[in-house]
Amino acid sequence: MKKILILLPLLLTACGVADDTTLKIAQSKKAAHALTIARQSGCLNCHNVTSSIIGPAWVLVADRYKSSPDAREMLIEKVKKGGNGSWNDITGGASMPAHEKRLSHEHIALIVDFILSLKHDKSAE
Repeated sequence: MKKILILLPLLLTACGVADDTTLKIAQSKKAAHALTIARQSGCLNCHNVTSSIIGPAWVLVADRYKSSPDAREMLIEKVKKGGNGSWNDITGGASMPAHEKRLSHEHIALIVDFILSLKHDKSAE
């Protein structure tokens, strides 16, 4: 496991999806595991922790739903079933595909928990 934690930040940097914030976050074991699953399942092709690509930056997702008591369950279902419309200002109407056949409920929940744990540093904008 130590090798994974050491190699993950290097791998994220090599893949071009890492920035200082991502590398700091990846130090925690749970976050590292969530990021590994997200990378392997293709989440990072459309999302990034701090900047929007095709889908919204995960810090924006965390910020939008931070006060919503049912955010976790809603986001788990959104990842499972896919969909669009919630972030059209960023996605231009692009849809997120369903992931329920590619990821277990536990893996989806781990990624969603990671996303909801993020803090949006508005001073960095």
